[in-house]
Amino acid sequence: MIKLYENHKEKLNKFLKADVLAECRSQVDYENRVVLCVLNIAMVCLSFLLAFPFKDVCICKKSISDRRTESEIIAGGAANEAKTNFLAGMSHEIRTPMNAIIGLNSMIRSSIDDRNQVLDYTEKLDSASRYLLALLNDILDMSRIESGNMKLAVRAFSGDKFWDNVNMLAKTQALMAGVGYSFDRERKISEVYIGDATRLEQIMINLINNAVKFTPEGGSVDVAVTEQEVNERVQLTAVVSDNGIGIAKDFLPKVFDIFTQQHEENTSVYGGSGLGLSIAHNYARMMDGDITVQSTEGEGTVFTVTVKLDFDRRKKERKEKTEDISFAGKRILLVEDHPLNVIVAKGLLEKKQFEVVTAENGRKAVELVENFPEYYFDAVLMDIRMPVLDGIGAARELRALDREDVKDLPIIAMTANAGEEDRKQTREAGMNEHLAKPINPKLLYATLQKFILS
Repeated sequence: MIKLYENHKEKLNKFLKADVLAECRSQVDYENRVVLCVLNIAMVCLSFLLAFPFKDVCICKKSISDRRTESEIIAGGAANEAKTNFLAGMSHEIRTPMNAIIGLNSMIRSSIDDRNQVLDYTEKLDSASRYLLALLNDILDMSRIESGNMKLAVRAFSGDKFWDNVNMLAKTQALMAGVGYSFDRERKISEVYIGDATRLEQIMINLINNAVKFTPEGGSVDVAVTEQEVNERVQLTAVVSDNGIGIAKDFLPKVFDIFTQQHEENTSVYGGSGLGLSIAHNYARMMDGDITVQSTEGEGTVFTVTVKLDFDRRKKERKEKTEDISFAGKRILLVEDHPLNVIVAKGLLEKKQFEVVTAENGRKAVELVENFPEYYFDAVLMDIRMPVLDGIGAARELRALDREDVKDLPIIAMTANAGEEDRKQTREAGMNEHLAKPINPKLLYATLQKFILS
């Protein structure tokens, strides 16, 4: 989906350049916020229009003729019906935020001189675009899992910071829904764990959000986490319980199936893609664990997730504060062909006192480094998919230059290509780090701090 988006970037440029870019440039005070919202929306909407559907949703005559038994034909028809119902529900789910995005964009244009009104609209715009992005991420993740292309990104991470982040997100959701929330963690095995923190967080947030979603106002959601050492690994067990509406007994065996939702007739009330639990279940199994469920309709539900992680007793979390970082006197080469991305990234960098030089493609980037004195640039932020010369080729050429500074020059990929295979390609090309778009400012600053100021 992301590669399709990049391949059709020129269409997106034509759509955005004329009006949105001009408006953003004329509103200096809050251009970054507006641009970031519009960029998220454009990426999400275009990705969906170009890449959906991700699976066959019809049974062709040939496949039916190849089936051997009538029961298999019936089973295939039932699966196809489930997909059709799922796509119908997804169509409704996607149209709702898209309608909001279109309407709010029009309202912003008519209120461009009213700063407070525009900021209010952009907050709503950002919320709608992130909801739409979450739906599309579910589809993309499930597609990767089904095709066998999903791999875990195993890295060291702080256990305390991980659970703090999960709790922050969970408390916000519970507060907005008027639902009580409690968290308890027993027996911390290590400060630093080794595993895929992003996927583990996705599992936990999915289970907690589901509990909140299906618990009426005034109810409660409780999370209890225990850890124990098993065969030199940490077995983490998290129990998410609620006193919500529960799950019907006959639906429990299907709760982790794709394309299925117990409350399909009430998607406008509960929302969601119907893929979240299936994705979480698959991720848990990839982490040598599982998810089980117990529920009584009308009384509540208990999900129990277990995963296994490696850990290091010696390492302590290295705390990196980005709020007061200043890169005054530091120069960075920003290599990006999309004008809106340039505005966003340049704004974030200049906010931290960077002197920013831009290049619209990899060839221009190599020429700039060659023409400037050695050690002129302190780092390079490199997009991957660009015309003339892409980021991979540019990184290789930079490393091959006959000068001392490029041997240790930090080259950081900043791209929508966020898969594990993409990360492997950037490492092989000589890049030091890989940051995924949309840009996370704190992660960007922390990464630059590590390579430039440490």
